[in-house]
Amino acid sequence: MTHTTQATTQKTAPARMARTAITVAALLVSATQLAGCFPVLAGAMGTGVMMATDRRPTGTQTIDRGLQMEIDSTLSSRYDGQARVDAAVFNRKVLLVGEAKDASVKQQIEQYVRGLPNAREVINELEITSTPGFMTRSNDAYLTSKVKTFLVTADGVPANSIKVTTDKSVVYLMGVVTAPEGDRATEVARNASGVQKVVKAFDYVSDAERARLDAAASSQNQNPGSEPVGTPAPVQSVPGAAPNAPVTSDAPAGTPPPATTAPVAAPVSSPVALPPGRSLP
Repeated sequence: MTHTTQATTQKTAPARMARTAITVAALLVSATQLAGCFPVLAGAMGTGVMMATDRRPTGTQTIDRGLQMEIDSTLSSRYDGQARVDAAVFNRKVLLVGEAKDASVKQQIEQYVRGLPNAREVINELEITSTPGFMTRSNDAYLTSKVKTFLVTADGVPANSIKVTTDKSVVYLMGVVTAPEGDRATEVARNASGVQKVVKAFDYVSDAERARLDAAASSQNQNPGSEPVGTPAPVQSVPGAAPNAPVTSDAPAGTPPPATTAPVAAPVSSPVALPPGRSLP
């Protein structure tokens, strides 16, 4: 009995140590909110501790980075003074949050992004209003860091397959998850104090597909647990997002699904036809 207890203790000790390290890092993030250091600390914590699987194929990750750079560069120069756009790209899905000076600018931005090769879906959450102040934007950055920390420390959440974006205290969740994983991540986010609402923009996969994607990734899913805190925030799903099938291979956007679900090795190298998007405002 003693030998069995010792073996169990040896197995669980690393998990407890990892959970303690994450909790300390989370407290440091909270303590340094006013000092402006939380993004650096959160980033360091994420790279040092978070080892969850990113379920996007390598080619899709490369495309996402390219889309992110293209959108950020173009919008910042083309609409300087007319809009503040915070774009988030995950699994070829583009989320636009921020503000535009009028409906015409909002529509122009959406049309531009929809025209980009391999942007399979655009979620336009831009508001026609004035740009919020520095404190609001700083609080959004803090909430993003806090929600990410809670997702990393939560059981049953593939944190590295979920992208968190916050705009005016509204948290947007993107990622490749099963329905239970998405529900768990949503519950964790909505219980973070300061979060006013959670908007789900997930790509859902079956348990079998989840297992295949995790097996194909280079790292294993390791997420220590944590208790959610704060008053639960309301949850909203993005209208019209469900019919869009998640991208689980490196095939070009708009290409009919292959007979098998094995990833394609070569990333997209040329523009392809885009699926129709939802109606513009």
